[in-house]
Amino acid sequence: MDYRKLLHIPQKCASRLVNHHLSWLGIAACLPLLGTATAFAVANGAKETLPEQVRQQQVIERLALPEFHFSDSQTRYWRDEAVKRGDTVARVLNRLGVRDNEARAFLYTSPVAKDLLKLKVGATLTVQTNDAGELFGLRFLQDDDNGEQLLVALEKRDGKWQASADPVAAESVETVRSITLKRGAAAELAAARVPADIRNQLSEVFSDQFELSSLKPGDRINLVYETMVYAGSSIASGNLLAVSIERAGKLHQAFYFAHDSESGAYYDSEGKPVKKGFSRQPVASARISSGFGLRMHPILRSLRMHSGIDYAASAGTPIVAPADGELVKVARENGYGNVVMIRHNAKLTTLYAHMRGFGKGIQAGGKVKAGDVIGYVGSTGRSTGAHLHFEVRVNDQPVDPATNALPTPGLSKTQLAQFDAKKQVLSARLDLLQNIPVNVAQID
Repeated sequence: MDYRKLLHIPQKCASRLVNHHLSWLGIAACLPLLGTATAFAVANGAKETLPEQVRQQQVIERLALPEFHFSDSQTRYWRDEAVKRGDTVARVLNRLGVRDNEARAFLYTSPVAKDLLKLKVGATLTVQTNDAGELFGLRFLQDDDNGEQLLVALEKRDGKWQASADPVAAESVETVRSITLKRGAAAELAAARVPADIRNQLSEVFSDQFELSSLKPGDRINLVYETMVYAGSSIASGNLLAVSIERAGKLHQAFYFAHDSESGAYYDSEGKPVKKGFSRQPVASARISSGFGLRMHPILRSLRMHSGIDYAASAGTPIVAPADGELVKVARENGYGNVVMIRHNAKLTTLYAHMRGFGKGIQAGGKVKAGDVIGYVGSTGRSTGAHLHFEVRVNDQPVDPATNALPTPGLSKTQLAQFDAKKQVLSARLDLLQNIPVNVAQID
């Protein structure tokens, strides 16, 4: 037998297998099975060896954080802080993290600073500091017990600290706020940093129609009001210029219209009075000689916040109660002179100052009716001449008597045309606020 022929058999078979097209189809069909078998073999082997090869261990280690240091930045910025009950300037500065020993020494030792730096609850203290807690300036409005608020400034001049009440040039700018309620209106307005005097004005604008406290979550408030700015920082608020309140799906709007340079009132979109006010004014047929808000004090020649309005009237002119109420103060004071205060309801009081004398039977604790004579125009206290200083306070905060208490006059055709022009501008502001998404509108 020729064994060499047997050696050529595998070679011939392999050649036929390679050259036959059905052979390649068979190999292709077997590939997935071969892959599965291989994978199974690997996985099966891994399953048997995994617990022995992989071991887990938990390691806990405390890492020390790097020590934090204030930066040495000398960038200065202004900060506002509300004055709380029992606060002193030093206590407020502590709360703000001011660590300027030189400034503190001035506050404690200077007789000028002690005389000027008297704070009232609810006032705003504005301070200029840097990241290191150094103090560069301080400002706030101080009551002078005469219906005026004096702008007090503490600043460093030529390397020395000084406290002063010098005249300053302030400007009025418009401020806008949009708030969708998630809780009570009072809390939301405070959280949005709406000033206390603006909040009090707002609470009275629609008081003949509804109480602000009646607003529910989901209701919306849009505001446009004046902010008085000095050296880039707000120092006081002016008038509430426009407001829209969406309450239970119904829209309420009010727009401020100035009758003259000293007084104004609120009207709806059609020019009709929003608030009725008292039935009469304290001095019949008298003009308002000095309005509510910031002005230059005629005696001290410094910037003042006038907390009421002044009526120009001759000495001896009768002063009447504009509405029923209780006499809570009948006294003589240094600034106000002869003064009477009447409480008309739980939150509203009126004050009458510089009177020559009191009306018959006017004593603290008594009652008065609208039209009763409570005193006579005079010039007692700190006064430049005969006039009546008249204040309206809501929750003990002064508000503009012309917009919150006095009778609201109707508008003439000429005034109505002027009102429509101003309303269009303010309506555009309110519409813009209304169209801002809620999550954006509440970011200031």
